[in-house]
Amino acid sequence: MDFQYLNIDNTCIRYIDTRSNGNPVLLIHGLGGSIESWINNIYTISSKQLRVIVLDLPGFGFSDKPKINYTPSFYSVFIAKFLNRLDAYSHVSIIGCSLGGHIAAEVALNHPSLVSKLVLISPAGAPPVSFRGTPALRKYVSILKSKSIQEVKKSLLSVDDVSVDDTFARIFYDRLSMPGSKEAFMSALKGSTYAPRLSRRLHRIKAQTLLIWGKNDKIIPVRFIKPFMNMKNCRILLLENCGHVPFISRPTLFNKIVTDFIKE
Repeated sequence: MDFQYLNIDNTCIRYIDTRSNGNPVLLIHGLGGSIESWINNIYTISSKQLRVIVLDLPGFGFSDKPKINYTPSFYSVFIAKFLNRLDAYSHVSIIGCSLGGHIAAEVALNHPSLVSKLVLISPAGAPPVSFRGTPALRKYVSILKSKSIQEVKKSLLSVDDVSVDDTFARIFYDRLSMPGSKEAFMSALKGSTYAPRLSRRLHRIKAQTLLIWGKNDKIIPVRFIKPFMNMKNCRILLLENCGHVPFISRPTLFNKIVTDFIKE
């Protein structure tokens, strides 16, 4: 992959920009993720005459990890600056999963002229304040205590019942071993948990929206889909035999669904 680097507000960001012909599509990973989370999606989506942009969020991957509060509000402002620097500040489609979905929704709320299409995959920020996580989420967070690649694989399996090979587990393990990674992970988790709930503000989103939720999601159960059912311009798609990360577990199906939606 052709990685590039950009400095924004004294924070160095690793990203990929396929610079394909067509409107820009930004991919935003979830908690603990990185560019590599989208390895089975970037170039397939790009091949449909779409300019795919994907980054390591500040605090994750090979991007800098300053000691700050990683809130959805912070990320929303940062994403807008990032896209502006890449001259991709209009007719943008944003795809975000979990924490990335929370961030994507905040961008659509705070920068309505920027986002034309919004794809939310099991977004965080939708469950009520009383939600304190599922057993699967707590197992996933325990990845911070992993002392081996095998322990990382075990934690990753709590996200989805998909195979995790040693290469991916090693990447995850190495990233978590980088200075500031674990602190940023916990800060981003807390930032999303205690941020203002999306459910009270979804009616303000103007972008055409596609909500994708796996019926077998163990991290953020599908019961939290209800606030989106009254949202205007929102298409809801429930995927059978699918969990929290359909873009990883069912990439061929996922890529077709999102590219059809974006290009229609």
